[in-house]
Amino acid sequence: MPADGFRRTRAGIELSLPELEAALLTELVGQIDGMLEPPPVEDPLEALVGLRDTAPPPPDDPALSRLLPDPYPDDPMASGDFRRRRTDDLLARKREAARRVLAAVPAPGRVLVLDEIAAQDWLTTLNDLRLVLGTRLGLTDDDSTGELEHLAADDPRRPLAAVYGFLTELLDDLTRALG
Repeated sequence: MPADGFRRTRAGIELSLPELEAALLTELVGQIDGMLEPPPVEDPLEALVGLRDTAPPPPDDPALSRLLPDPYPDDPMASGDFRRRRTDDLLARKREAARRVLAAVPAPGRVLVLDEIAAQDWLTTLNDLRLVLGTRLGLTDDDSTGELEHLAADDPRRPLAAVYGFLTELLDDLTRALG
């Protein structure tokens, strides 16, 4: 799935995308925005203050767990305290970045010029998308990622693997443009 991609110019970091890739990226970023909805807060005072009294449970979805890894896997108390204090903030920052990216996806034939701050939103969101897709594909290391190149033509993972490849190329283009 070729993309025009990111490149550094005198104006900044530019992005242009063909129609199919722009539509795909818009759909994917919209989906991740929905995934990043914080767990509900039952207590109105907690919602107002922005600090939970009790920790939300770890995410059930392995892909969301990949986006919010447990910083203390051997210490449930510390993990719970971390989730209580940080989960909503982490989700909000990721979601805000995704929404800024979604609002900025260039229309086909248009060029988006990113400043360094907007480029960081794109880095965050593209990386989050890759982590989610990688989890859905069962990728655990470089060997499993390499196996994607050798999927049989009738393997149901092929379309998702193609999208993963597209996102990998975009993220690589952006990283090089920033470098």
